[in-house]
This record gives sequence, C-alpha cells and structure tokens, in this order.
Amino acid sequence: RAGPDVSVMDNDELDDFIAFRGELDDVRWDRTPTDSKRAASLSSSKSSGPATRSDDLSEPDYCGWDDLDLGPAEGDSSWDAFEARDEDEDKPRGGKIVYGGKKLTKAQREKLKDEEQLREARESIRKRGWTDNEVKWRSWLARRGHDVMVHDWNLSQYIDGECIPPSRDPFWLNSNEVPLPDYEAGNDGENEEDVPPITNLMGELIAPKYPPPRKVVLKPLWWDVDGEKLERDCLGRKTETYCWQQTNSQVYLEFKVPEGTSARDLRVTMRPTRVTVQIGTSEPLIDEELFMRIYVGSNGDDDSSIWELQDKRAIVFHLTKWHRMEAGNVRDASRTWWRQCLAREEPFEATNPPHAYYEAKEKR
Repeated sequence: RAGPDVSVMDNDELDDFIAFRGELDDVRWDRTPTDSKRAASLSSSKSSGPATRSDDLSEPDYCGWDDLDLGPAEGDSSWDAFEARDEDEDKPRGGKIVYGGKKLTKAQREKLKDEEQLREARESIRKRGWTDNEVKWRSWLARRGHDVMVHDWNLSQYIDGECIPPSRDPFWLNSNEVPLPDYEAGNDGENEEDVPPITNLMGELIAPKYPPPRKVVLKPLWWDVDGEKLERDCLGRKTETYCWQQTNSQVYLEFKVPEGTSARDLRVTMRPTRVTVQIGTSEPLIDEELFMRIYVGSNGDDDSSIWELQDKRAIVFHLTKWHRMEAGNVRDASRTWWRQCLAREEPFEATNPPHAYYEAKEKR
C-alpha cells in the first residue's frame, strides 16, 4: 500500500527484489558450508585447536568472534591513559604543584604559571578584538608609558610604521563639525579653544611626574625699611643703591648688586676703613671708605666682620664697630654712635645720639 512516506517499485525493481529474497532463503544460517575453502578451514581448526588468522592476506581463513582482540584486562594499568584525569591531581599537595601525579620543580612551576598567564592574556585579547599592533602599543605603554609624555606630535616616535595622530586624521576631522584649532600657531583668535589635556589611550589624564617649580616673586629691596624714620632717629640712611642701620656694636651695610650674581663670582675685601666688592677681575663694583674704624677680625673670631649675599641681588655687610662697650675701649655708649657710615655721606644734624640709639637691638 502506497502512502506519503512509502515509495512504489516498478516491475523491474520488484523482480530484482524477489530474486534477492530467493537467494537469501536458500542460505542455511545454522549450518556451516561443506564444499568450500571456508569448510576446509573450519574442519582443520576443529582438529588443531581454536581458529586463528592466516598470515596470508590473499587467502583469508575463517574469522569469528573468538578472533577479536579485546585488549588488556580491565584492571590493567594501561587503561589509565584513556581515563579522565581527576581535577584534584593538579592541586597543590603540601605546598607543591602536582601535575599528572608528579611533583614539579620550581622552574617547571614557573613555566606552568607563565603558560597559564599567556593563555589568559590571549583569551582576553581575543575577546577585546585587539590587533597585533594595538597589543604591542599597549604593552609598551604599560612598561614605558609612565616615563614619557605622549601626545599627537611625538606619537610617531614610539609606534612602528605609519602613524597619523588623531587630531591630524582627515577622517577624524571630517567627523567633527567644529574644526580643530591650530595650537601650534598660538592664540590667534579671541574664541580659540585652549590646548586639550594630554591623555593616554584609556582617556586618563597624564600628569607630570613632579609638580612645576614654584615661582617666587621677590619684593623690592628694603621695602620694609622706613627711610624717613630711620634718618629722623639718626640710626641709618636709605638710598636707591645702598642702605645702612646701626646698633651699639654693629653696623649693617647693604649694597645693590646685579640680579643673578653668584657668591662664587664675588671678590670681597674688608679693611678697617674700607670695603671693596668686585665681580671676577673686572672693575670694583663697590669701593667705599668708611667714616669710622671697624674690627675686621678673623675666621675663628665670633666678633669679626662678615658679609653675605641675599637673593642674588644684594650684598650685606655685618660690620663690627671698633669702638664698642664689649671691647672696653670706650667710656660710655655715646662714644660708639656713628653720625655717618660712608665718608662721602652728609652727617646727621644731631651731635649726640638720640634715645632710640640706646634701645636699638641687634639683628639675629
């Protein structure tokens, strides 16, 4: 009966099928053949023992289920290679990494760990979809990126091959409506944008490793000295090029020198009645005669006169008076008062020291 899943045979196919079935019906499956090579092989195998394979492949002998090689016994150790390995075998035992039931050496453990990290890195790269060049760039940035500051203009120095910075890429420029200002030309317009911050590939701001040097703005020389009061009290004088003040035993004389002058370049000479300052072997910058005598002293003397350079723009002399109460060469403090410091100055109008002179304190 024909159906949707049943095919219909024509007459020729039906005759062939009946003939085939007839051949199968003549086969006696429960008996062995009697007039063939197989029958001869079976009779010889029954007399000699179990059936065996013939070494001559051109004339195969009888082969039955008994000829199949079932392999080693179930308990044989050779089957272990085909069994699934237990996950607990690779876990550390007693602090040692075990692989396949064997303890590994330190070098083998490190190699195994490196291979595992390499597999994880390759899997991460595959998931992110990075190219080989991008992997090399990120690897370099992780190792050496903190030592340099990478921006559009030096990016080509750190990447092999052709490199177009993002701000110079025509595709990048066309995708933005606002044209990129030319930062190299400076601030040419009022509405020009500031220079964008420098960031890495992750968008993180790259800050300098050290803070910028602090800008020190110096105040004018002797800005805290009241020249009028100083001259009114007869304790000193302030001018555009020098300033001096005095106490009972000290005179503080300051001269202006060119800014940026180094103390190593100065050659200072102090004598009992003269001070001289020159830079190198040039003409003396300061050569002044003192009104009264000073005590020059020596390096090991605490009362000796000294000098110092302040802010690389002023030289300060700490002059010790020759006539002072500590030296015991005067009768009273009024004999230590100076009416003028330099010989070319005009003396004070007062002939005796004012009360403020006795209260003046030395600088520390």
